[in-house]
Amino acid sequence: MKRSVLFLISISITILLTAQVNTDSLFEEAILDSRAGKYDAAIEKAETVLKIHPGRYDVMVFEANVYAWKGSYENAIRFIDKAYSINPENDELYDSWLNILLWSKDYKRLLEVSEIAMQNNYSNQYNLVLKQSLAYKFLGEYDAGIELIENNTNLLDSTALKQLYNEMQTLSRANTLSLFYSIDLFDENNTDTQHLLYADYAFRIKKTTLIPRLNFANRFNSNDLQIEADLYQSFSNGHYLYLNYGAGIYNKLFPEHRAGVEYYLPAFKNMEFSLGGRFLNTGNNNVVIATGHIGKYYRNWWFSLRPYYVVQNSKNALTAVLNTRYYARNSTSFWGLELIYGNSPDERYSLSNPAENLLLKNYRIKLEKNIALVRFNELRLSAAYASEEYTAGSFRNRYTIEILFKHKF
Repeated sequence: MKRSVLFLISISITILLTAQVNTDSLFEEAILDSRAGKYDAAIEKAETVLKIHPGRYDVMVFEANVYAWKGSYENAIRFIDKAYSINPENDELYDSWLNILLWSKDYKRLLEVSEIAMQNNYSNQYNLVLKQSLAYKFLGEYDAGIELIENNTNLLDSTALKQLYNEMQTLSRANTLSLFYSIDLFDENNTDTQHLLYADYAFRIKKTTLIPRLNFANRFNSNDLQIEADLYQSFSNGHYLYLNYGAGIYNKLFPEHRAGVEYYLPAFKNMEFSLGGRFLNTGNNNVVIATGHIGKYYRNWWFSLRPYYVVQNSKNALTAVLNTRYYARNSTSFWGLELIYGNSPDERYSLSNPAENLLLKNYRIKLEKNIALVRFNELRLSAAYASEEYTAGSFRNRYTIEILFKHKF
């Protein structure tokens, strides 16, 4: 009898050890699959492990990460919650939880989870301060972010945290004065040099930014003025609304009225979408333009594609603008490249062009460099070349130099 019992016990132990070895091997395979980008296979193997060992919170955290890498944040949080209910004092849990909330742009929840992490003795103080500071930045609560970093000055030897601190110092400046000048040179059609200037003043009240602007144009031996204003309304979910209105003074060069509206929203990981429209009125001529954009951040790069669909007197035209930027250290230091087919109503050089030009062909490339001057100043230098249709079937070359200076205070 004793021998039978001992035999059964040894068999049970062998089975359990074999199952443990098999599930560990399966989990290792799941990790390798995730590193190879085979997320569905990794999830399937992790689920198999959890069926055998439903209490393995390390596998739950892993599966949460895989779902987050896929962009399925709801499923990711579901597994994080399960792991938290089993072991709320695990550092890897909070490493992943904070990342997932940052990627999903749930910044308020990120701050709440930061408090939970501190209550459960989360040991990575640097990661905690960095993630909290990023949340404050994206929520527009710059003063809170600055105060947090200043209370943890021992961490300022980190380049990332130092740059974030400097960036929030700049962003916390609620007022910005901008001065812009551009000159256009042509080689055909006996067109004189053209000049465009503007000055604007941006000020922020809580989540609303208003930018009144005065535009001046000199073309064809004529001068004109336009008053204009932009409004940006931010929302707590990371969405924001853009509104624009402008009115010509003498109506020699600028349209009598221009208006714009666009709604922006984040989506997926490091992406942004928008949908909106523009309207131009030049006397009896009305122009309606539909637009939107897709933007994507990838490491230090930003990519954006924006189409414009122009409807004017039953004639239609399509314009496309491709933008890319490379950020060196922060949001004020970057190189930019812009490619345009058609005529964009949002480009400064086209503000004083006749509305009919929106239907003409245009091939344009622009290179720009934005740099920080001292601490609260920016300078952007741009050079552009365009092969543009000035009347149907006739092209000329346009050379443009632009200078933009910003002072924040």
